[in-house]
Amino acid sequence: MNFLKIFTPITIAIFLIIFDYKFSYLNNLRQSVATLISPIYMVVSLPEKLYTWINEQGTSKEQLLNDNQSLNNELLKLKVKLQHRDALALENKKLNTLLESSYGLQQASFTVARIESVSRSRLKKQIVINKGGNDNLKVGQVALGANGVLGQITQTTSTNASILIVSDPTQYIPIKNVRNGVQGMSQGIAEDKHQLLVRFIEPESDIKIDDIFVSSALGSKFPNGYPVGRVTDVEQRKNESFMHVTLEPMQQIYDLEFVIILDAL
Repeated sequence: MNFLKIFTPITIAIFLIIFDYKFSYLNNLRQSVATLISPIYMVVSLPEKLYTWINEQGTSKEQLLNDNQSLNNELLKLKVKLQHRDALALENKKLNTLLESSYGLQQASFTVARIESVSRSRLKKQIVINKGGNDNLKVGQVALGANGVLGQITQTTSTNASILIVSDPTQYIPIKNVRNGVQGMSQGIAEDKHQLLVRFIEPESDIKIDDIFVSSALGSKFPNGYPVGRVTDVEQRKNESFMHVTLEPMQQIYDLEFVIILDAL
């Protein structure tokens, strides 16, 4: 009896399998059953799908953040490289301007130096450059900018040199008028302005606004013929023995980065 209870279901199952395989009569039944239980399947699988989706979203966000950080790093590197390239281009332009100055170098031997600091008080106007005794620089050598005379070395260390600029009140330069050769002596003014006075110009001398004064070899302190200043004011003041002539230095220092140091005379 027990044998029949077990054998009968097995026989029916085998029969149904073979019958369905041969004639596919149970396809519609299977489709109906699958349709009925599909919502149950969706509900049962929902937690797993939700977990997978959350995990993917977290991974995607983290990946996007990492990619964004990498792109920002690359952009920063490119900006730094671009700035460095622009700085080199500007530096090269300034050097070319200096070496191709309008006045023309009269000496073949010179040293190019970079300005490290500028001091422009009323009573002390000087710059410090990045070359000194180790580069064979000496006190008394003349410094030039792209437009004219800048000053003269007054002190050196092994690695630096101090240059007293033309507008310092203790700096005197023998000069002459390019137009007519009238000679005088320039002296810096003890003011915040970057200006020069011309000393010892005789009354009634032919001096006009915009006349150019250049260095004179008188006294062998400065080489001959380098631009020093342009006349901005001419007066004959009462009770003064000489004309009052004011110059604007040809070489300004507000945007200067490099200087030329001429070899000693």
